[in-house]
Amino acid sequence: MDGLQKSVAAWVPAWLLVWATSLGGCAYSPPAHFIVVGNEKSVSISWENSTLGSDGALRAAEKHCAKYGLAAELANQVGRFEATYRCVQAVE
Repeated sequence: MDGLQKSVAAWVPAWLLVWATSLGGCAYSPPAHFIVVGNEKSVSISWENSTLGSDGALRAAEKHCAKYGLAAELANQVGRFEATYRCVQAVE
């Protein structure tokens, strides 16, 4: 090998590592957080910037209401990416 081939051969592993790392960054991006505003009676969940959608919003509302020993119940679909939930006694 001449000098140029040796120089290129030395950089190939480094470029492969950079390329593989950049692809890995595109493969997964964590979901954005919900905007949760509420108290012990109700909670509003906005998921416009989240990839978890309305199912994730319900889980977030359930988690919020559980702080008060209550369950979440859909009250109103405010918009495409927002809903309000009532915190109610869990039915057993």
